[in-house]
Amino acid sequence: MSSSLLVVATSVALLTGAVAPAHAAPAGKASVLTLEGDDVQRTNALSKALQSEFAARGVGGGRDMSLAELKLTMGCDEPPSVACLSGGGKTLGVDRMIYGTLTKTRGGAYALNLSLMEVAASSVQKIVNAELSAGALTEGAVQATAADLVLQMLGPVETAPEVTPTPVDEPKSEVQPANSGKLVWGRYDAPMWKKAALGASAGLLVVSLAVGIGTYIQIRPGGKLYKDLVAQGEASLTDKSTTNNVNPNMSGDMCAAARKSIAGGVVNDDMSKICNKADGLASAATGAFVATGVFAAATVAFAALLFVHKNKPGVARLQRHGVTMGMAPMRGGGAMLGGSLRF
Repeated sequence: MSSSLLVVATSVALLTGAVAPAHAAPAGKASVLTLEGDDVQRTNALSKALQSEFAARGVGGGRDMSLAELKLTMGCDEPPSVACLSGGGKTLGVDRMIYGTLTKTRGGAYALNLSLMEVAASSVQKIVNAELSAGALTEGAVQATAADLVLQMLGPVETAPEVTPTPVDEPKSEVQPANSGKLVWGRYDAPMWKKAALGASAGLLVVSLAVGIGTYIQIRPGGKLYKDLVAQGEASLTDKSTTNNVNPNMSGDMCAAARKSIAGGVVNDDMSKICNKADGLASAATGAFVATGVFAAATVAFAALLFVHKNKPGVARLQRHGVTMGMAPMRGGGAMLGGSLRF
């Protein structure tokens, strides 16, 4: 029985360890979309003012487009979903996207809904809702209105406090104990994240191995699917049809013979369905065994980490660093394994 094995690898990443707080890195490109609204003149005026103020804060550089054009291009429903809009942001090639609507209220004012989206995460990070008077959107006031809205969206500009240097005594060199800071091997009170990572990788190892073995049992020579295929072949020799005959005792490939094209279909449709099911299970078994290898390596690595640590007083510093391991499929087939450990 033929079985074309296709390597199906699922990206797996085990990220463990303590994460220290840090300042956010500068964002990449962003697009400030032209607002959508029923008053074209005021909507365009506020959109241009917002684009100018966001650019002054370093938010921009992406392609210009209106919210209406983006929704039309991406075929978004009304109201558009976050997933659909983030897909448009990815098409524009930006990291962040600012968009919104300006609608006129019954009282003559304008309701603004402005959103800041992180495109890669497909999530809205900040929403600003404001009711603006008609006067706030006039030519002389719209720039100040936009500046206030950008301030609400991004917050005040951070400025580094002035530091007055003070004279200090030269630090005295400290005598470090022998082997201080070096990696050592031995039992010690390991941090909880190491134990949790070992338990997670071991559990995933057992699951992936069970899936691989379970699927292989069904497609192995002499297994259930093979017996079903032989039974269908024998039935084809005794039924009324003379065009679906596939001899199970043939020396060639039964699946290839069953899938051979004839007018209006294949030689034996029932056998072809069994062969297709076997191919799918073979792909699943291959992916499960690949994942088993990855989780086995991760389990060994995390088990070793339970005994590797820095000589005191550097143990606390070691616990603040993280360990990552993962697997990602490659376009041409196969998988790429990677990992990092920082001491």
